[in-house]
Amino acid sequence: MILCCAVPTAFSADQSVSNKTTITSDRLSFDYQRMTAEFENNVVVIDANMRLKADKLNVIFDNDSNMKQAIAIGDVHLWQQDKVGTCQKAIFIAKTGEIMLVGDAQIKRGNDLVRGDKITFWINEDRMVCEPGNLVLTPTKGSGLPSFTSTGNR
Repeated sequence: MILCCAVPTAFSADQSVSNKTTITSDRLSFDYQRMTAEFENNVVVIDANMRLKADKLNVIFDNDSNMKQAIAIGDVHLWQQDKVGTCQKAIFIAKTGEIMLVGDAQIKRGNDLVRGDKITFWINEDRMVCEPGNLVLTPTKGSGLPSFTSTGNR
């Protein structure tokens, strides 16, 4: 049985957006006193800003039932605009719109690929930090600047 939980603007840093985030999984445990939810097995998150799939998702809410933080664990895949990310663990901080990909982290955009132990990107900005940085650029004929920049070696 698949359960569904609608969480207002969960993965949107702009809390004025009226879109809802839908999270489905095979199992949902909710602790009303601690304001936490745990989604297990076949977790799928669909949001106006991104999509996510993972084995497990833990969500922490504030007193107004807004998402404060979410942690996706196990075979994590993210899709956001023209970027596709994979990792073992992703941590989302709602206040800043920051997502940290940890463990075999990589983000692909077009033919370009960034890899590292930890990649942090901001969903409302076109920037990221990769530690240590490993960048593979595949320029297209006649293109201008590469879509990623890197300062580290791997």
